[in-house]
Amino acid sequence: MSADSPRRHLFEHMITVPHSRETVAAWHERGGVLPRLSPDWSTTVLQEPDQGLHPGSRARLLMGPAGLVSLLPSARLARRAGVRWEALHTAWEPGHGFTDVMESGPLRSWTHQHGFVDDEPEASCRIEDRIEYELPAAIESIPGAAARFDAELERIMAFRSRVMRDDLDFQARVATDHPLTVAITGASGLVGTQVSALLRSGGHRVITLVRHSGPSRRIDEHHISWDPAQGELDASLLIGVDAVINLSGASIAGPFTAAHRRTVFASRVDSTSTLVTALRSVADRGGPHTLISASASGFYGHDASAHDEDAAHLDETAPSGDGFLAAVCRQWEQVASGAAEAGIRVVTVRTGLVLSSTGGLLAAQLPLYQAGAGGPMGSGGMWQPWVSLDDLAQIYVWAVVRPEVTGPVNAVSPQPVQQREFAATLGDILHRPTVLRTPNIAPAVLLGRQGARELALSSARLAPAELERSGYRFRHPDLTSALRHTLGR
Repeated sequence: MSADSPRRHLFEHMITVPHSRETVAAWHERGGVLPRLSPDWSTTVLQEPDQGLHPGSRARLLMGPAGLVSLLPSARLARRAGVRWEALHTAWEPGHGFTDVMESGPLRSWTHQHGFVDDEPEASCRIEDRIEYELPAAIESIPGAAARFDAELERIMAFRSRVMRDDLDFQARVATDHPLTVAITGASGLVGTQVSALLRSGGHRVITLVRHSGPSRRIDEHHISWDPAQGELDASLLIGVDAVINLSGASIAGPFTAAHRRTVFASRVDSTSTLVTALRSVADRGGPHTLISASASGFYGHDASAHDEDAAHLDETAPSGDGFLAAVCRQWEQVASGAAEAGIRVVTVRTGLVLSSTGGLLAAQLPLYQAGAGGPMGSGGMWQPWVSLDDLAQIYVWAVVRPEVTGPVNAVSPQPVQQREFAATLGDILHRPTVLRTPNIAPAVLLGRQGARELALSSARLAPAELERSGYRFRHPDLTSALRHTLGR
């Protein structure tokens, strides 16, 4: 074999899950599965398979630092930040497996066979992955390159296996008599992408409300246009929808200038007001009977908990606090609760710090920690109410299907940590030191004094009392498991 001859490598992986082959195969055949199975740290889904698993179906991925891609200001820049991968489905045996190949991308070749086999004990399924690939010649010539590539594949398969097993377990717990139709605002964001994917992979229909100026209209069977800034939403298009998940809202990150504060407030309150007005007008004509609306842990104020280990846990009955974000959350929730006057069940999800290497706070901090410059902020005593992205997606779906869940819900882990523990845990997982303290003045440079006080230096030791009361089970109750999962460590 010449030095330029491609060498074909074989990678195999197997896992058994306690669900029937038919259940596992049906799950893979639904929309939303590819975003669910794509590792946070490496893959961004640009286009899901356009014809499901049928031969000829194509999907487009961006392989690279997903966290970096999420921070870039435009799709054009995002495409330059990673390597494009276009997959083509070439074979499908319903109920038993399918095959996809890399049509274009960074390797010489790639063929991935996915098999589903009946296994013991009864009603279990063995998922068999067989991958044949050829590395580019320049990489193949590097000693140990294939072994390192196989190690990365093991890392990816471990992530996929966890998600698949946990998703199938969760879907079994929240199974409904018939598929639901759920409308979502903010469906393209970090949280909305996973909420939509989890619903669709569970067999439900998702309709996305897309912002467009002008009159509201049905774009296609999966999209409705609306203009919340102008109060435009054709309520008749929501007839037949079972529930609405409201995730609209501009990012709160950035200096707390007057313009930024207006944007943060209006993007939440105006959109929710438009939505509630529409819901109330069709409540007695077959409109949605449930509204799940986002809120935030900022409801409790930036100084809700003392910076010490004896600080009390705050449940949903705790009063709202002081500051701009607390005022936004109060008004946001008050507007959403107006839907209850029409007999609509309303849940407001007070979300903590969402942990994902794809975006948000963790993705923004990673470069600093990876450089060995991360560490406690000031005293490090601030209580950080956090939640994994997978748990947050589950919480929204849980709230949709569980009629006993109503009112405010703290979407936070049952194990909040102080900021110094967060820093130490992240440093341990990344194998980086965390001895450098960041002075309190540092976040003020980026966020302004008010922004630093209400975001970087806020403290709230929250408890998910309502979720636990309803029987919700966390995928990642502790910080270490949540970070290891999203970082693939």
